[in-house]
Amino acid sequence: MSFGSEGTSYSKKARPESLLPQATQGPLVLGIALVDFDHLVGPKIEFSRGDVVEDEEIAKILPFLALPDGAHLSSEDYSYFHLVPSTSPSPTTIFGISCNRQISAADLLVKDPDVTRSTVQKAVVVLASKPVFGLIRDRLGVITKALFAQRNFSDMSILDDFYMSLEHSLRSQMTESGLYMGARELVHTFRQRTLVLLKALMLQKKIMFFGHPVERLCTYQYSLVTLMPGLLQNLDDCGSPPLAARAQTLSRPTSLKTSDPKSMMTFVGMPLDLFGKDAFFQPYLPLQQLDMLKDTQSWLCGSTNTIVTQQKEVDILVNVENGTMEFRDPKLERIAGLTPADRKWMDDIVRDVNDTFVEDPTKPLDMHFKGSDDYLRQKVRSMASVYAILYSSSAQFDDYISAVLSSVKYADFLAKVQAGGVGIEAGMCFEMSHLMPCMPHRCCFTKVIRTQHKTSMRSGSKSSRRRMHTKSGNVSPNPISLTLLKQGK
Repeated sequence: MSFGSEGTSYSKKARPESLLPQATQGPLVLGIALVDFDHLVGPKIEFSRGDVVEDEEIAKILPFLALPDGAHLSSEDYSYFHLVPSTSPSPTTIFGISCNRQISAADLLVKDPDVTRSTVQKAVVVLASKPVFGLIRDRLGVITKALFAQRNFSDMSILDDFYMSLEHSLRSQMTESGLYMGARELVHTFRQRTLVLLKALMLQKKIMFFGHPVERLCTYQYSLVTLMPGLLQNLDDCGSPPLAARAQTLSRPTSLKTSDPKSMMTFVGMPLDLFGKDAFFQPYLPLQQLDMLKDTQSWLCGSTNTIVTQQKEVDILVNVENGTMEFRDPKLERIAGLTPADRKWMDDIVRDVNDTFVEDPTKPLDMHFKGSDDYLRQKVRSMASVYAILYSSSAQFDDYISAVLSSVKYADFLAKVQAGGVGIEAGMCFEMSHLMPCMPHRCCFTKVIRTQHKTSMRSGSKSSRRRMHTKSGNVSPNPISLTLLKQGK
């Protein structure tokens, strides 16, 4: 089964309003490479185009990312990974994707002297400035298959042509939907526990995915990231813990336009800076990068090697082969656990996905909006703010996240009221619960609101209680760390 983005199956011209303006800044394709597995020295770069491949750090780690452990178990597999150049004055994340295949040495028309085993294994790699994996994947698969069909690896003209044409090919289809990985497979596999993963990601925990094939391992992680509104377009700092360029550009919003979804998202602090300083995201983590797990506060990683899964730093181990989760931190299991309201909310989503899910990719899809990837992303995004809920007709995953962030902002507000620094005057006599439904019966992170609200009501003066025309409503029992919202409080 293919786990590529569903957006790759459409070749029609993109609407101008859907094009990503930031994609025009600099080249998309930074380089390509061919990685060969040498049975004496291990994986090595055999051919490359693009200056970025000459970087010392990239040249050293790229072969191990392109040909992951266990690649020989599949006739074809894809690996997704992130790199950071060592020589750049302003380092940023480079997004890599590789397609690996193998061929019998006996089938080669021209056999290199280094070929000493019965099988030849190689991977074609594309390095890009944006995570446009869905757009690159199908093109990369065709080129890799054609290269192996030559049965002659001394002729690299097909890779030269691929490098020269890929940039223009991607530009014509560079839309927001082209960035997304399908989330339906993730929800179909993990069902209600998809929300548990989303909570753990928001809480910036240490999440390790494990299993084969590598493409499923990587796309499940990207599917999870896709559910966070705006995060996929802001991963420039995710490749290494020290990177924190985005944090320097964040500021509190000074205005709000309720008719503009982007304005409402910004108002509640989205996209969250989940992979900033002291955090990183590596869809496939080789043993050579194992040290990155130590002394790093937060990460999202994937591995096919059991050695990595045995690391004591792991908070949650997610097995993509059997769809199970192992909590190494009991406290996190309680915090990220689902409330009855959470389960009911997720039951609706899981049902919508399963009703339209087709296991066999060769069968045609009778796809409707309900249950689609866009539907799932909206389920997490339309909660972009308190006001998004007021103006949205359906509670969608996006709704959930907006409610969480709105709840945290409200809790922060109540804390300031308790300290005597702010209040609501008599002229603003509306119920905060009306302004801030924040799905209190659905949102699992709002205990902090209830607790701080009751405390402020007990300890506040009569005049402050008169100013505070609020009520807490029925909330669920799990708090969220306020540190997530430094940029949006």
